[in-house]
Amino acid sequence: MAAWRRGDIMHIPPLYKRKEWRRFLAGIALGAMLGYTFFLIIHGQQQENMTQEHIRLSAELNEVEKKYEHLLDNPPKGEEKPLKVRDVVISYTNAKKLEVDLLTQHELTSLVKDLLSSINGQNVQAVADQIDLVISTVENKDYVVDQLTYQLTVKRLIVTEEVIMNLEIKLIP
Repeated sequence: MAAWRRGDIMHIPPLYKRKEWRRFLAGIALGAMLGYTFFLIIHGQQQENMTQEHIRLSAELNEVEKKYEHLLDNPPKGEEKPLKVRDVVISYTNAKKLEVDLLTQHELTSLVKDLLSSINGQNVQAVADQIDLVISTVENKDYVVDQLTYQLTVKRLIVTEEVIMNLEIKLIP
């Protein structure tokens, strides 16, 4: 066999110098970037929805467990059936104004419900008689969430089988 000479070597033609190929490769690159961006947006929305659902379900599970434990400790008596507090419902009046995210709102709600867990299963009349104590219990505590300190003010309190509280959030520097 003869030795290979410089002119005998086969090479790939430089297609990248032609305009059609440049446009084709640029289209592939742009399409890949747009597709990946679309994927990230859709995946982020799904992840956010799943996180919110997880937070809601875990809060609901904790409430049901506390109610179950309370029923185990205090079995209902069959004779008298006075109205009892079943749940504490909390809403915030200025959460959108302060731009407090849902996770922080959930943490604050959990802290307040833990603080008021003793009123679940109590007689509604007994809770209504101690309304000042409930208000001062919520307002006199500083709540720390993600290294930020919040203070809550009770704007409205309704005591029925569900204790409904409208709270105002204040950020403490």
